[in-house]
Amino acid sequence: MKVFIANIFGFLSSIILVFMGLIKEKNRLLKYQIIHSIFGSLCDLILGGIPSVITNILGIIRNVLVYKNKFNIFMMHTLILISFITIISFNRIGIIGYIPLIYFVFFTIFIKTHDNYLFKIIFILSMFLWIIYDLSIQAYFPALFDLFTIIASVYSLVKIKNI
Repeated sequence: MKVFIANIFGFLSSIILVFMGLIKEKNRLLKYQIIHSIFGSLCDLILGGIPSVITNILGIIRNVLVYKNKFNIFMMHTLILISFITIISFNRIGIIGYIPLIYFVFFTIFIKTHDNYLFKIIFILSMFLWIIYDLSIQAYFPALFDLFTIIASVYSLVKIKNI
């Protein structure tokens, strides 16, 4: 039953994620990623995916800072350090539990880029990692929608390139 309930939250998170794949502007993407992270955290918490809950919480903080233009090199290093410490401390699912850490570090490093094309590529690559992670914790709807998000994001990437 808990897998079913978790996947309902995962489904809601996934619908938002697919929509995010169609967004070209980074600031709009960041707003929707906050909502996505809340539903995703609920799904992952129920399924025992503590590393992804940690990255979702830190991601919300990071996105708010970026959106308000208060994200700087000090904040970047601080959030990355916190992610390393907390994920290493609370990971109970083995090597797969480090996927959220990898995602968080890369996304945090590249979030300040003004190159929408590069940002979208990082987003697509992170979705491949999330498919593996989601399947490992039984987040089936999110894994399926990660694939849909990759397709939508590639479509958006082509549109960005043709502008």
